[in-house]
Amino acid sequence: MVWSLTRKVDWPVVIDELEKGIAWQWVAVSVVFALLSHIIRGLRWRLQLRTLGIYPSGHEMAVSVFGNYGLNLVFPRIGEVWRCSFIAQRHNVPFSTTVGTMVSERLVDMIVAGVMTVAAFVHERQHFATFLSGSDFGQRVLDMIASPYLWCGLAAVVLLMAVAVRFLRHTRLYAFVSGFVGNMWVGIKGLKDVPHRWEYAAWSIALWLCYYLNSYTCCFFFGFTEHLDAWAGLAIFVMGSLSLVLPVQGGLGPWHYAVGTALLCYGIGHELTDPLVQAFIWTSWSIEQGFVLLLGLYAMVVMSIKK
Repeated sequence: MVWSLTRKVDWPVVIDELEKGIAWQWVAVSVVFALLSHIIRGLRWRLQLRTLGIYPSGHEMAVSVFGNYGLNLVFPRIGEVWRCSFIAQRHNVPFSTTVGTMVSERLVDMIVAGVMTVAAFVHERQHFATFLSGSDFGQRVLDMIASPYLWCGLAAVVLLMAVAVRFLRHTRLYAFVSGFVGNMWVGIKGLKDVPHRWEYAAWSIALWLCYYLNSYTCCFFFGFTEHLDAWAGLAIFVMGSLSLVLPVQGGLGPWHYAVGTALLCYGIGHELTDPLVQAFIWTSWSIEQGFVLLLGLYAMVVMSIKK
């Protein structure tokens, strides 16, 4: 995906755009929001863990999230496994229980992200409709969504999973998975027992607000995107967030396509290989992932220190 996105880019022109200057004060602001989002995610997770009798410190929670995102740059989704394992080992609790709390928090995230996504697409529908109907790339997207092969493939995967469950019901593997899921359900149910539900909701809103502001402030890095308003920033943010569903390190490739496409919807460049688009997506992504890498390295140092 990266090769197809960059193979026709006129890189000297991209360098020229970068040499015109980046608003580094906004880079600092964006990094602060990124740091806050990591810390808030850890503090929110701690509320759930406390309902299960697990009392980690705020620093432990922050480190678990730092390591989570840092390790995801090495191998997709391994960070989530490490985060749960880190807390489970330090507090002598079943790994599957901490996984359950993580799953339940992700469900909450899906709800919040879903609301933001619907709001963005409804409010900015004209921009997306104009782009999809007026470009070859947009038409290809519509054709892919309408393709019966896509939906038949998804249905086949669901059917195969159902058949596998039926035939493996009496095996040791099924018993192991069933027990693991049972422990995980304990963690998921813990969400309803969170004593301060309004506090949990407030942390969830604050978390996604920080995510959004971390993304939107990137628009102020360059003069050619600083005119984009908050709604345009929300549309760019949700496009990038949706791309992160794919298990790719740091969203490398899918994120660039999604955010680049959102920029095209707002008249930034004429195609994905446009120097303006390339300057924005690679600068924003590199700063974000570079910061994530630094936090991940810090978490690895802390992990090497005994409790």
